[in-house]
Amino acid sequence: MPAELRTAIITGGTAGIGLAVAEALLIRGHAAFICGRDSARLDGALQQLRPLGEARVGGAICDVRSASSAGSMVSSAEVRFGQIDALINCAGITFITPFEQITSEQWRDIVDTNLTGIFNCCQAVLPLLRRAKRGDIVNLGSRSGRYAFRGGVGYNTTKFGLQGFTEALFLDLNPEGIRVSLVAPGAVATAMVGKSPEAWHLQPCDVAKVVVDLLETDARAAVSWVEIRPARPPAA
Repeated sequence: MPAELRTAIITGGTAGIGLAVAEALLIRGHAAFICGRDSARLDGALQQLRPLGEARVGGAICDVRSASSAGSMVSSAEVRFGQIDALINCAGITFITPFEQITSEQWRDIVDTNLTGIFNCCQAVLPLLRRAKRGDIVNLGSRSGRYAFRGGVGYNTTKFGLQGFTEALFLDLNPEGIRVSLVAPGAVATAMVGKSPEAWHLQPCDVAKVVVDLLETDARAAVSWVEIRPARPPAA
């Protein structure tokens, strides 16, 4: 087990990468507080996680698009664990749609979730991070935050924006001893965009390992950006 155990909030922790992050943290002895919008999925995820360390698991319903919901969720985490020293922002949505077909509702939803939602959660948890022995924020970005793709106006915009948000937030918070990092994976086998996973895709556990490694890195080292590319197997 690591010498220093961490207590982390994981948004979007009911499925995919967020759930894999929670599992990886618990296996390493850390504590995990997950949140999501759907109560049934939250209950299912908590049932899956409790065997890994029931005393180190918690969760709450949260719509990250709402500042008040984010604040209530963070308060619940504080009640559950007393102190939070890490926030892992995994909540996010995507769609692949030609620009002229994007509706104003789709645009608002992806911006509110992928950008404003992270802003809301960071602001809500900041007082706790300031009280922590050391604080960490890890934002789940994407290689799509540097490399655009056709049909990705909505998703690319938010992931490009998240890169800038993360880098600027690091400059604001690092003087207080709070590290801010961005993990940018390529294709992950989560079926997030409605496509079937392929054998060469990254697995959620691959991304989760990187996140946990960041939290366990010595406080003297601040890793600002990690890009994870799928390594395609050689042709048969």
